[in-house]
Amino acid sequence: MIKFFRKIRQRLLTENKFSRYLLYASGEIILVVIGILIALQINTWNHERLNEKEKKELLAKLHSEFKANKKELINNRIRENSAISSSVVLMNLIGASEKELLQHNLDSLLFESFPSNELAFSNNAVNNIIQNGRLNLFENSSINELLNQWNSLEEIRKVRIEKLDSWNNEQLLPYLLDYISFKEMDSNAGYMWTGKSKVKPNYYPLFQSIKFENLLDNSLWLHQNIIDRLYEAEKLVDEIIKTTNPEKLE
Repeated sequence: MIKFFRKIRQRLLTENKFSRYLLYASGEIILVVIGILIALQINTWNHERLNEKEKKELLAKLHSEFKANKKELINNRIRENSAISSSVVLMNLIGASEKELLQHNLDSLLFESFPSNELAFSNNAVNNIIQNGRLNLFENSSINELLNQWNSLEEIRKVRIEKLDSWNNEQLLPYLLDYISFKEMDSNAGYMWTGKSKVKPNYYPLFQSIKFENLLDNSLWLHQNIIDRLYEAEKLVDEIIKTTNPEKLE
C-alpha cells in the first residue's frame, strides 16, 4: 500500500502536475490523520472495555466480601445483645437478698457479660482497590462514597470496642477480683484450668455495692454504643450489597 502511494506521488511530480500533487498530498495527510484518529478511538474503546471488565470483577468481589461481612455483623450483634441481656439481669440483682442471688447462676451471667469483641471483617477487596489506586474506576458511581463511609464507620467501631475493652480490663474486672471466682466464671467456656474453686467467695457483698452498679451501668452504655454502630454498619453493608449486585450490572 505504501509503495502504491509512493508511485502515484512520483508520477505526478514527473508529469509536472504540481497542483494535483498538492491535492493528492493533502488527501494523503487527511487519510493519515483519519487513520490516527481511528487508531486512537479503537485504543480508547479497548481501554474503556478493559476498565469496565475490571470494574465488574471488582464489584463482584465486593459483593461477595460484604455478604460475608453482613453475617459477621449479625453474629457480633447477637453476642453484644446477649452481653447486654446478662448485664441487665446482673444490674437488676443489685441490692438483692442472698436467697434471691442463689436462684441465679451468677458465674454464667458474669461470663456472658464479657463477650468476645473480635470482629473479623473481610476487607481484602476494599484494600486492594484503594492500594492499587482503582477508586477512579468508580468515579461516577455511588460505590465510591459507600466505600469511604465504610472505612470511616469501621474506624469509629474500632474506637467503641477499644473503649469497652479498656473499661472492662482496667475498671470492671479489677474490681471483681476480691468478690468472685474467675476460675468458676471461666468454667462456662470449658477451659482445662477451670472448675470449682476451693475458696468459694461470697457474692453477696458485691451486689450490695453502688460501685458495682455504676461499673455495670457504664459497661452497658459502652455496649449500647457498639450496638448502635453495628446497626449503622449493617444498613451500609445492605446498601453496598445492593449496589454491587452482579445481576443488576448485566
